[in-house]
Amino acid sequence: MLTARTFAKEKGVSYTTIMAWLRDGLIPGAAQEETPMGMVWQIPASSLEKVERRKPGPKPAIDAGDHEPAAPKRRASKRSPAKKANVMKSAKKKGARAK
Repeated sequence: MLTARTFAKEKGVSYTTIMAWLRDGLIPGAAQEETPMGMVWQIPASSLEKVERRKPGPKPAIDAGDHEPAAPKRRASKRSPAKKANVMKSAKKKGARAK
């Protein structure tokens, strides 16, 4: 049985990552045990091969073969051209810049 710190060193990830995996139930066979110093995670050594280290970075994209293209992130203004012109005129009168 391995502790969370030992498991983290063997796996090459941080202790906090292992603790998150334990809370999320991603390490099979792991169990908390009561000790005189408090609760301690005990992880079977066989779990080292079972748990796959996640790669950093964004999640892989879904195959776009059958999916529609993504919508544009910015939307066009809902203000009509006439209203935009009025805003520009009033801004020029005030000496301010129109938004």
